[in-house]
Amino acid sequence: MTKKFNSLTILFIITVVMVLLMLVTIYRTDDNDDDYGLLFPDLFSELSQVDNIQFSSGEDQFSLHREGEDWFIPDHYNYPANFDEVKRMLIDLSEAKLMEKKTSNPEQYAVLGVDGAKPETPDGDSIKVLLKHGDNDIAGLLLGKQRDVTVASAGPKQFYVRRVGDEQSWLAEGYLLISPVMLNWIDSQVIDLARERIARVEIIQPNGDIATLVNLGKKDKFGTPESGEKTVFKYPQLGYDIAGSLHQLRMEDVLPKKDFNRGDADVVIARFITFDGLVITTKTSFIDGFYYSTLSADYQPELISEASDDIKALDVLKSEEQVKTEAEALNKKLSDWVYRVSGFTGTNLMRAKADIVTEKNNVIPMPADLNGFGPLR
Repeated sequence: MTKKFNSLTILFIITVVMVLLMLVTIYRTDDNDDDYGLLFPDLFSELSQVDNIQFSSGEDQFSLHREGEDWFIPDHYNYPANFDEVKRMLIDLSEAKLMEKKTSNPEQYAVLGVDGAKPETPDGDSIKVLLKHGDNDIAGLLLGKQRDVTVASAGPKQFYVRRVGDEQSWLAEGYLLISPVMLNWIDSQVIDLARERIARVEIIQPNGDIATLVNLGKKDKFGTPESGEKTVFKYPQLGYDIAGSLHQLRMEDVLPKKDFNRGDADVVIARFITFDGLVITTKTSFIDGFYYSTLSADYQPELISEASDDIKALDVLKSEEQVKTEAEALNKKLSDWVYRVSGFTGTNLMRAKADIVTEKNNVIPMPADLNGFGPLR
């Protein structure tokens, strides 16, 4: 019995050693020459030719397409992609450096995550990125696992990679945190209307009831016309939050207006009126647990109001021509779309007066949704 036990122990030790040797073989450097150059040596000079980018992974399959200088997402209603994010990724790919040779044995690719991407490789864990000009491939990357390093760094990271069509895998260094999720490439900012420009907000319920907030003559200070400085909000920053609903407004998703049906859902209208005559109108509904909103812009000179010196000093107000141009550009961007917005924003766009102001002894200290941001003090 002892001999049998010893034999099994020896066999187990041999097996462990063999596995460790295999892993060392995969991860170790193949030779001492560490000057391998760039992952894609010619890519930088070819970036202007890239007009299509294809992504494949277990998360998603989609593409980005360039028209002129702008990028779009054909698989999501041809909505605009985030130009800066696309540009940054292309430059990062062109600047990625090869650090070490790794395995060229296909049986060992999975250890590094460079075995291929779904659905082409059913069990693949890679992110596949193809850069194309028309039907021609410019560069192809199989992005594998990020290498664990002991010391955290804000600089470039190290990843295991393989060029599409090449058996050799590599350890590369660069900014290769490429998202495999389509919605992460969308141009998510809907509108950026400075809170400081807002003179008045009107929220109109389906029954005609109107809740009104006005700027109180100072930056970030809002109240009701009736109570002014004595306005008691449901929580202290609520007026600030409502007035800033369109400041750097980002969507969660987008749908073509022609394909959208509100059904019998209520529609609450909010009008954001600036000192310089720009009026942004939102129409928001709560449908199946989400908030959906359309936006339109208009220049209404009769609504221009005198701003306080405190507001004028911020240099955010615009001339008549600037506002007209702004409204035209916004309508061109916004008119065809319905935006799904966050619960925090959607709630504020639909608030009735009873949900905005309260009796002083019933004030609650903070909003239920803590994603809001009050003014800096």
